Amino acid sequence: MTKLLALFALAQIAACVATVSAPPPAQPMGPPGAVAVAGPMPANAQVCPGGQSCSFKCDGGSCAFACDPGSSCSLDCDGGNCTLACAGGANCNSECDGGNCQAQCAGGANCNLDCDGGNCATACGDGANCRVQCDGGNCH
Repeated sequence: MTKLLALFALAQIAACVATVSAPPPAQPMGPPGAVAVAGPMPANAQVCPGGQSCSFKCDGGSCAFACDPGSSCSLDCDGGNCTLACAGGANCNSECDGGNCQAQCAGGANCNLDCDGGNCATACGDGANCRVQCDGGNCH
């Protein structure tokens, strides 16, 4: 009985962690050194609904995420080539270790973006609060 209870508890914890592995985007970002421009979100984006707190992890890269108004999102993109759309009124924190990531921060959004791999593109709308740190260089 104790083993069954421990297994149930472990399953509950595992269900609370969002791990995403999406297929690569139709148009890859390009080689390091190329400048990527933030564009529309793919249809397969993981969405954090308004009023929710979401934590996304993308080990393999090439994932897409959208944070609705009033949501709080944390994104850890180890593989790079991730896309983030942060709506007005949302708080978004993104760490792109693999580089080549894109972020769109709408007016009224708070965005903290760390691009350790470099070559990231950020579109910061009027009235958005954007902080971008680019350790790998060639970010725009």
